[in-house]
Amino acid sequence: KARAKPKSYIKDSFTFVKLIQQQTSQSNDLVLSLNLESLFINTPVHETIHLAIKIIIKKKQQNNQFTKSMTSTQPKEEKILFQGEDISPNQDKGLIKEIIRQGINDDNPLFDDQVFIHYIGSELDGKIFVNSRDRDEKFNFSLGKGDVIPAWDLGVATMKRGEIARFFSIPKYAYGSKGEKRYQSATSVIFEIELLDFVGKDLSDENDGSIIRRIIRRGEGRKLPNEDGTVEINLKGIYKDNVFDERTVQFIVGLGFLQHIPLGVEHAVCKMLLNEHCQLVLKAKALQGLEKFSIPMNESVQYEITLVKFERLEEERLLNDKEKLEQAELLKARADDLVKNSYYELAAKRYQIVANLLSSVTFRDTNDTIKLRQLKIAAQSNLALCHLKLGDYRQCKTFCNNALALDARNEKCLFRRGQVYIAFSNFEQAIKDFQTALKINPSNVAAQQQIEHCRQQKIKQKESYKAFFNDTSKPGLFDVDEKV
Repeated sequence: KARAKPKSYIKDSFTFVKLIQQQTSQSNDLVLSLNLESLFINTPVHETIHLAIKIIIKKKQQNNQFTKSMTSTQPKEEKILFQGEDISPNQDKGLIKEIIRQGINDDNPLFDDQVFIHYIGSELDGKIFVNSRDRDEKFNFSLGKGDVIPAWDLGVATMKRGEIARFFSIPKYAYGSKGEKRYQSATSVIFEIELLDFVGKDLSDENDGSIIRRIIRRGEGRKLPNEDGTVEINLKGIYKDNVFDERTVQFIVGLGFLQHIPLGVEHAVCKMLLNEHCQLVLKAKALQGLEKFSIPMNESVQYEITLVKFERLEEERLLNDKEKLEQAELLKARADDLVKNSYYELAAKRYQIVANLLSSVTFRDTNDTIKLRQLKIAAQSNLALCHLKLGDYRQCKTFCNNALALDARNEKCLFRRGQVYIAFSNFEQAIKDFQTALKINPSNVAAQQQIEHCRQQKIKQKESYKAFFNDTSKPGLFDVDEKV
């Protein structure tokens, strides 16, 4: 016979689940997740209780292991006893400086100075991970530009030439919360730094030291002045400890020499922000424009400059056709003034900008179309004039041809091209251009004079050729070696 089930057997699993829930607050999720309702049906009580307790204990062990593993992955706050000054921006004790050796003067490096250092980097246990002295190679960077870790930018700015200091830095000012290369997690570090030297930034295009800048006060915003823009500056020029020029002056960038602004100051102004105050040391070619003050070119001059205000010349890509036309008129007027003062190279540069501005401009309005055509012709014609004066005859001829393609009856360009042909000794072509110019304007006395000049030159040229070929005393273009 089949044995009868004892009364101690649990018939209702739901009743047992409620019993387990009273033992632990975590049993509900555990029991339900394991489907104990089905597991415990018709199971002896002592076996059921034993099994449930084992499951609950195992679950608690898993939870404890998970909590422990999570705790171990969190970076621990590193505490170190470090004597020194808190130089962190927020005074959060994240960057502490301790001076090991005092510097030799009271001068500190300024923003964007080139600084030269030796450094030793170590972990908190003293393990060195980098040492520039081992390589016998000093390191340099632009201060405050973000080229290095924040601890260096902040720390070196507080140092003096010749000073040695030790810096304790939390990850925030070092390699960050994720570390960098050698660090896989947040790590505090210690750097010992020696400030060997610092100098202002060389702004010269050739890096020849002719324009050295130090920023005394940083400027505002992000925009910079540009060529042909208008600037206003406060300046003080010092030569051999004497102030020779002190004023507030407004000028057009690129034309500052007209107001005795040296080339080096103009170059530096284009790299300044609004309200920036800087110190410049100029020498050699950077002194061009100071002829009025009779300062020898082999000397050096110091300037202090503050950029008070400026107005940029808008870039071509930002202009609509109407604005391009207006800017072209402005630049042509400036170039015309330069031609009057015989600054042909500077004038040609601006006439070329005018030509480029107008190359893609179109208008429906009749008046604007007429003005556009006149400006295009004037730009090409005046470019021809500038290059003729500069002795660049091939370029002059090119611009004459461009202008004549727009206006075949352009008297000035016909005359200028005739002058180019004279320079090339092509008197026949020169006469043709002068004759065409004379037809357009019969009262053009200069064209008539040039025609006569070319005729005389043709006669001399013909006689010269004749004499050359009739001179049998010269060893011969036409001699034949009979021995051959």
